[in-house]
Amino acid sequence: MNRYFTAILIALGCFLCQACSHFDDLNKDRYSIYDASPATFVQTITFTTQSRVLSSSYSMTSQLVQHAISVSTSESSIMLSNYECNSTHADAFWSLYYQKGYAESMLAEAKKTNDPALQAVALVLRTYVMQIITDVYGDVPYFQAGLMPVQPDNVETNIKYDSQKEIYKDMLLSLERANTLFQDKEARNFTAVLDNTYGGIIANWRRLGNTLYLRLLMRMSLKVIEEDAGIIDLGEEYGAFDVRNKIAEIYDGFVNNNGKYPIFRSVDDRALVHYNTMSAAYYTPFYQTTTTLFNQVAACETLMNELKRTDETGKLYVDPRLYYYFTRSVGLPVHRSGAETQEFLDNNPVGYYASGNYGDLKQAESYSFMNYSEPLFIFAEAGCREWIPISAKTTKELYLDACEASMIEWNPNDNSPKDVSTREDYINYLDVSYDFGKALETIMTQKWIATFWYGVEAWSDYRRTGYPILKTNGPEAQNNKILCTRMVYPYTEAYQNGKCYQEAVNGWLGGSDDMQTDMWFADTQESKSIRRKGRQ
Repeated sequence: MNRYFTAILIALGCFLCQACSHFDDLNKDRYSIYDASPATFVQTITFTTQSRVLSSSYSMTSQLVQHAISVSTSESSIMLSNYECNSTHADAFWSLYYQKGYAESMLAEAKKTNDPALQAVALVLRTYVMQIITDVYGDVPYFQAGLMPVQPDNVETNIKYDSQKEIYKDMLLSLERANTLFQDKEARNFTAVLDNTYGGIIANWRRLGNTLYLRLLMRMSLKVIEEDAGIIDLGEEYGAFDVRNKIAEIYDGFVNNNGKYPIFRSVDDRALVHYNTMSAAYYTPFYQTTTTLFNQVAACETLMNELKRTDETGKLYVDPRLYYYFTRSVGLPVHRSGAETQEFLDNNPVGYYASGNYGDLKQAESYSFMNYSEPLFIFAEAGCREWIPISAKTTKELYLDACEASMIEWNPNDNSPKDVSTREDYINYLDVSYDFGKALETIMTQKWIATFWYGVEAWSDYRRTGYPILKTNGPEAQNNKILCTRMVYPYTEAYQNGKCYQEAVNGWLGGSDDMQTDMWFADTQESKSIRRKGRQ
């Protein structure tokens, strides 16, 4: 009997030893990719990031910047247009840290395979994701965040919050390195099927990286000029430079189609994420949203007043983007109670809801996460501020080119209803109505229109410059009549990363995780004085 028992124990021991050798495999998520080719991360990061940003553009940021307003009776007690944000709104962008982790894994794998092109693409994607996160929350975990997949034996449980200033400097450094890696003699295009944005063509990715670099330079510019006389120091590797001179250098390369920093040169260069209804893997984030629910977001009166304009003779001009943003011609005022909104709708039964007969926001074939019109607006702003050596006339031409590019990006066939303005008509109207004495406000207002459903750019530009001047002191406006300067950190941070979270709250936030503390890049006298006009 003992002999049989011993044999059983030996057999069981062998089985357990064999099983133990597979514990690591059992501990893995069978739906995750391990030791993947770096190129396999590209589509995952671009598609998932864009889908998250689109969802939040619809439900949050478009309402903060007075592009849209919710008419849902179920949300009448919590209205974003009144600066009331719940935890769902506050948490929306934090999930992008998953994409930051994927970008870190992609970068690590590309280094293992000595692939300079994919290292560069990983740096561009990491920067794009982190720019959104920091622009939403301010100081956030950056240098230590998302490293678990690449440092499994050295995982930090308390992730330090880094200052936005240092984050921006490192993002510039990352893009400088990416630009260098793209020029490496070993850099090669990668598999097109893994990249539905640029088909694996690294020349296009390089243009995207440098256009993003230009965005970051402009975002930092006013604060760096006020705080450090315009000087940005990237250390020994890339040295120090004046932010205005760097923008001027990129503009010179753009004009002459040469230089160190090639950027977008046409609408065809913009970065698109493509969607379709044939495969669940490519559905828009609104595919399963009912039309009735989707149409609970309506046009804001503030935007409508800019999209429909009249000249001195009383002739009406309609922006051709209108019929791609919305479908009907009534805009709702902001800072009203839910009951007042419902009363307005009862008296104006022709609502103005998202998704139209011409464009289709709900089932669009593609969305851009970086447009050609953006660098044109940046150059127009730089010209207006006299940071680049161009005349006021050339500044105006850049502005008109940016407006036309945006119209083409949204309405490529210029197929608005026949009884309204053509693209050419509207550009002519913008040309004639341009006020050289209000050039900066005019440029930034049109950029605000162009950045509809375009990440957090309209919100970030408003915080950075104060334009357009948005009325923020309506009868139901909360948050001390201040258009939210940031989102609060997710509530989970208080217990999952409590020590570092509290340090951030007690540090740059002054003891309160609020929506009134300015971002580092927006904390300038110019911006604060202009935004104050909206509360007067």
